[in-house]
Amino acid sequence: MNTEAFVSGINWKNGGMAEMGRICRTRIILLVLVMVLSVMSAGCGTQPSGASASFKKKTNMSNKDSALDTEPSEDFKGSADSKDEESPFVYLEKKEIEDINEPGAVYEIYMPKDAEVTSGFASLNQHGISYSADVYGYGEAAERYASFEDHLTLKQKYAHEADSDYIDVADTGIIENGEDRYFIFTGRGVDYDGVSFELRQLYYLEMQPSGAGILWNAIVYEDYADEDTEPLIDELAACHGINLDLIKPGSSWEVNMDQDTYQAREGDKALEDVEGYAYMGLTSISDYYREAHCSLMLPKARIADIDRTSAYSFLHGVLISADVSEIYSGNALVTEMKSSADIKYETALHNTQTIRNVQRSAMLPVPGFENALQMAISYEKKGYQSEEYLPRVEALCYIPIDDTFYLALEIFLSYEQWDPSTDAVIAELETAYGIDLFKYCGGPKEPEVSDSKQESTDAGKAAPITMAMLMGGNEGTSAPPSLPDTVLWFNATYAPLTYSNGFNWRLVGGLKITEENKELTDWGLQNSWNITDRESALEAAERLKQQGHRQTCQEYMDELKEMGLLDLEEKEFRKKFLQTKLSSDYRYVIAYNMYQEGLDADYMAAWDLCRVNQLYADFYILGYMTYEEAMDASLENSLVLQKLYSSWEEMVDGYMLGFQFWSRDSASKEDSPTKERYRYYEMLKGSDDSPYELDWNMELTKSW
Repeated sequence: MNTEAFVSGINWKNGGMAEMGRICRTRIILLVLVMVLSVMSAGCGTQPSGASASFKKKTNMSNKDSALDTEPSEDFKGSADSKDEESPFVYLEKKEIEDINEPGAVYEIYMPKDAEVTSGFASLNQHGISYSADVYGYGEAAERYASFEDHLTLKQKYAHEADSDYIDVADTGIIENGEDRYFIFTGRGVDYDGVSFELRQLYYLEMQPSGAGILWNAIVYEDYADEDTEPLIDELAACHGINLDLIKPGSSWEVNMDQDTYQAREGDKALEDVEGYAYMGLTSISDYYREAHCSLMLPKARIADIDRTSAYSFLHGVLISADVSEIYSGNALVTEMKSSADIKYETALHNTQTIRNVQRSAMLPVPGFENALQMAISYEKKGYQSEEYLPRVEALCYIPIDDTFYLALEIFLSYEQWDPSTDAVIAELETAYGIDLFKYCGGPKEPEVSDSKQESTDAGKAAPITMAMLMGGNEGTSAPPSLPDTVLWFNATYAPLTYSNGFNWRLVGGLKITEENKELTDWGLQNSWNITDRESALEAAERLKQQGHRQTCQEYMDELKEMGLLDLEEKEFRKKFLQTKLSSDYRYVIAYNMYQEGLDADYMAAWDLCRVNQLYADFYILGYMTYEEAMDASLENSLVLQKLYSSWEEMVDGYMLGFQFWSRDSASKEDSPTKERYRYYEMLKGSDDSPYELDWNMELTKSW
């Protein structure tokens, strides 16, 4: 302020002091009003002044007629200018929240009055709204904005993953509101208990002068809404000068229809056009340390993200994600795939409220590659607001890059999001990667490609490039030659174990002979059997042939007989058995039940002899036996099996009984090891490539 000018403007002779007092009082009153208004509006973000401030969209991906283009409710316009109330809000109040990563940093924002704030985190679950807030870093604002965009990107990907599996997904894109940013995310789904729901979420980044941001979100659950839900949402909207009609219970939204509009995010890698494809694009990714690089083909879609180490794309009901993974010490590609497949299989299997008919394929080679593998988990899932169950497929494709790294590709197909272009997208994925996806979801419906897409595909009609070409694979690589039926019969005897490991029952031992598979087999034999060389190998096989668990079972029967328990009625047996020191060992119960059913201990011989065939196959893989030696020994052992049992079903029954005895499993629960192993047998039996289509009574002859 220019003091001289201020003083010279006052008439000292004609009441100058009084005039100065009046001016000072006026300025004080104005200052107080400004402070009051600042307090009332502080914490409602850094949007332009005025409670009904307009905003512009930074990356608005919603339709032009979105409710977001309307002004906030008239009821709240100018409420921040009220002079009659201490606060213009009924449901909101200003609260402090600390930054636990920066001691001493405390911020004030308006949040629901009943929100609890502890250790830098605020939360509330009332009126059908789940609210949470915490400090979202500090430093340059640009870093917060970039992280917030990543947040939306992750939401887009997660919404289409198998764990969430939403339909009718829509989002507004990132919207600017002064210095603040926000987006609204909507969708429909079915929860773990089979209850349909609608998802309405608001994510808001409230920037602070320091460059830090407060990230808060509000999730609205319509089934739990009450009379206070909409007023609370209206106050949040008025506080920040935005429209939140989309998250109100009962609101409707339009699904983003521009699925095929692809635009690379700033700073990300782009998907380049690929000749011969209408949907697929080409890029590349690497591992974190840039030690391994590989090409990658993904559909070009609105929902797509490619960074240096990973990528994903969602288009017409098909989600594809990829990254470069490392084969850790002691593992092999087959164990990496089995581990991933086991998790997906178990997750689907135990969700009995919404999922049924869970199947898993064998681990199969990928045409065009030397050692690439593929497998799939398929099931039917309950649809949104429907009792109809629709197919889902979770497919894995692992392609080695070198001895240490591999390209891990995951594909999720949802029939509930099928549209006329879905089959065409799947067909291009099959061409690009050489995998068969249609066989897991019942084949194509009616592929339909738009005219522009068709023109792109037909242009020049050049043979499309494939991942095998890009990664140096051999396009001429084909499946290994089929084994003689007699050898396939040997393989069928231990196929449930092969299948549970994710291996291919059509290969001797379930595996191709590679160095990593030798290491895997060697590790298994050493840890499970204490087999380290040819001598210990042959001794273990002979021990199973002559004794095995059937001899142990006989010993248990004999012990029960000596105690006078074997011939007792079941009720009396239970009573006296529980009084003994043997009651903790379930093998005695299995031995008793077998005896009562008229089965001798030799009935479980299949458990021993099927494992003998498995061991001979492993011995061949490791070189402890030649191929001819292993097959000759398997033939001798299999002829014994044929005489002991009359069918595959009877052999499997004996095998499972022996497995239950070995594992001391009561098989009383659905997730018991015995029931799990039996499910693998049932899946194999019902598959299109079932080993049990082979004739049990076929003549086993030497054909090698």
